[in-house]
Amino acid sequence: MGSYNVDFFIRLKRLPQPGETVFCDEILIKHGGKGSNQAVSAARLGGEVSFIGAVGNDEYGKRAFSFWKEENVDASRVKVKEGNTGNAYIFLDETGESSIVVNRGANYLLDEEDVVDLEGNVLLTQLEIRERVVRKALKEFQGLRILNPAPAYLEDVSILDYVDILTPNEIEFKQLTSSDDLDFGLNELLKRVKTAVIVTLGERGAVIATRGKRVLISAPKVKVVDVTGAGDVFNASLAFFLEKGYDIEDAVEYAVKIASYSVTQLGALGPRWEEVKEFVQEK
Repeated sequence: MGSYNVDFFIRLKRLPQPGETVFCDEILIKHGGKGSNQAVSAARLGGEVSFIGAVGNDEYGKRAFSFWKEENVDASRVKVKEGNTGNAYIFLDETGESSIVVNRGANYLLDEEDVVDLEGNVLLTQLEIRERVVRKALKEFQGLRILNPAPAYLEDVSILDYVDILTPNEIEFKQLTSSDDLDFGLNELLKRVKTAVIVTLGERGAVIATRGKRVLISAPKVKVVDVTGAGDVFNASLAFFLEKGYDIEDAVEYAVKIASYSVTQLGALGPRWEEVKEFVQEK
């Protein structure tokens, strides 16, 4: 459950300074939004995925339904709202680093009454839609609940009481805990989160924290082309492997490898299992 955006990739040699004008190399238009990215990335691995979200009653919204059909994602619970489909402007420099500006559009019109029939084994959601909608889904869902707290602006931290696994990146972790102390912050989050906090560390991998245990899963070295969507690919892969019955350490190891592979290519969507199978199984 989450957002769908039309992504406008603006490729340039470097990001402009305040007051500076620079020229871009090209503009690419792709499907995006954290919720949709994660749904499609999980489906590409072979998952049976249903997506809950909202698009506008515009041409971009129509294209989104065609896209989900092509990617074998059940979009029957996606709502069409009066207004514009959400969009994101992704400024991508030649190092692969990105800055993103999001216009939420129809994503912000998804409401609590739109969240019904929450069936499935794993719920994966984020915070690019209204917090109260996320809260309702987490509270009512009966399976494993994963919250990717992106962006990490919580009006009410008690929403974490309904989360089994929390997956912030380093910036989101600091925003949630107001601390640079990893161990202290993990302990604070684990006072609410039921099972585990997994902090993604980019090229360094990820830290898994459960009560009384910390495990670092290292990432393989790769040539970075585009880091956009790496977190979405990680979360989708994590949800996929946990649903398949893998333990959390093995699931995170696979997720780290697949996310690492994804940054070697342009775009926010994950690879298909056939593309990444050999890479994942390398020791």
